Amino acid sequence: MATTKDRLDELTRRERELDDHDVVALEDGGMKDGEVPPVAAGNRPAVAVLRTSLRGRLGRLLEPLSGRWAAIGAVAWVVLLGIGIAVEPPPTNPNVVDPWFVNVLGAVLLAAVVAAFAGFWLRQRWSMAASLLASSLLVVSTVACPASGHHTQLGAWWIVQLGCGLGLVTTSALGLRRG
Repeated sequence: MATTKDRLDELTRRERELDDHDVVALEDGGMKDGEVPPVAAGNRPAVAVLRTSLRGRLGRLLEPLSGRWAAIGAVAWVVLLGIGIAVEPPPTNPNVVDPWFVNVLGAVLLAAVVAAFAGFWLRQRWSMAASLLASSLLVVSTVACPASGHHTQLGAWWIVQLGCGLGLVTTSALGLRRG
């Protein structure tokens, strides 16, 4: 029994049958006298080309990740996040209520870290994409921390924490490209 996916693949791969109008256009070249022929764009519709290129780009995320890069990603997160948390001083005002977007940022960051570790465990390349998202959000939250009033004074801790976040971004980007 054919599935919907099989039917869609059949429709996109099958050569289109020519009707009478197409046959006449092919016989006379489809041009009027003195017209310059158009540049050939291939015999596939533009939607199929878009699907193929998108499938090629997204398909790479579904490839396996080497065990080495999965271990590098997991260890980098444990070590660098641990250092970043260890050097952070207590907040200036612990009773301040965070704005809603800070809570959303934290929730998305947590979900991306969990997804990254799940992908590391499964050795999937998309784990590096989740890690890149999480580490980018970590850098954004590190930069926004003094602006939100959570910490009012910048110091060496902030530079160390920013360096840890940028190290995670670099590790994730390299793992995504090479892994």
